[in-house]
Amino acid sequence: MKLFLLTSFLISLGLHAQSSTNRIPSADRETTSAQADDIFKALRKVGSAAKQVVYPIYVDRERIGYGISLGDGQLLAKASEVMDEQGLFTANRAKEALPVKMIGSYPEHDLAILAVPGLDAVAAEWADASSLNEGAFLTAVKPDGEAQAMGVLSVKARSLRSEDQGYLGVSLVSSEDLNGVEVTEVMDGSAAGEAGILKGDIITKIGGKEVRGKYELATQLRRLKNGQKPEILLLRDDKVVKVTPTLQGRSAQSRRSRRLDIMDRSSGSRSRVRGEFENVIQSDMELESTDAGLPVVDLDGRIVGMVIARAGRISTLILPGDEISEILREEVTPHVKKAQSGKRRK
Repeated sequence: MKLFLLTSFLISLGLHAQSSTNRIPSADRETTSAQADDIFKALRKVGSAAKQVVYPIYVDRERIGYGISLGDGQLLAKASEVMDEQGLFTANRAKEALPVKMIGSYPEHDLAILAVPGLDAVAAEWADASSLNEGAFLTAVKPDGEAQAMGVLSVKARSLRSEDQGYLGVSLVSSEDLNGVEVTEVMDGSAAGEAGILKGDIITKIGGKEVRGKYELATQLRRLKNGQKPEILLLRDDKVVKVTPTLQGRSAQSRRSRRLDIMDRSSGSRSRVRGEFENVIQSDMELESTDAGLPVVDLDGRIVGMVIARAGRISTLILPGDEISEILREEVTPHVKKAQSGKRRK
């Protein structure tokens, strides 16, 4: 079923892109429609376990997120979306409204524990996400069992905390004329500077992998941690130079492209908290900030994580299932109710 689902998904995407030109014969459109139906039927089977444990969370009639059942009338939700809201409630399978009360939170992980008296739901079984490879197919499952979004694992588990991330300390520029990426600036006191990297050097390989562009190099660096020592090959005056810098933690978040920031904002709302997580995986699923709390499953139907933030248009952050299991063993911080501000984020 895995191969069929993924193959059908890719074929469907390709045919859908062509259909926008209105040049596909009617027979092919029928085939595309049938394939799409097959995809979503398969996804319903994959999400059958997840749909039993996910519940919407509302304020008035507005859904602000989702919660995942921990059993015993409790839900796990994204704390920053629910912490100071008044009149929270959910709905059981009979569509009956049930009031929700804050119990406590795990502030460092932006997680909240909610009490829902009268909610009869089984506890989610969290799967280990560490076995997933980049490119693994993932889907976020709604309470009705339908896929809210589907995509792939784009970045494996890593810390988003500035002090944990490996930082080289250079500015770069890509060029079609270069067989690599040119260093245009070396920050004072940086790992690059201490390793002897100079302005004008061309980075051709990192960790044995060839580098063709700035984005490719940045992606590889994001996978590395503070203290790691990747082998980097440089071209300097037509000579190959090898360096092994000791990566440093970031003292500040890297600068974002203004254009990218505008694109992310125009494509939908972003989560209030979308950084400084100790351990998250990333997917290209396109979700809204109000989809935080959805369970994420793999092609075996395992609940491998929970959506914790919409960081950008195609950047969804997911707390891995094994990480959640560890967090739930920690002592919860009791909730202290704050004065209501009367304002909600739009």
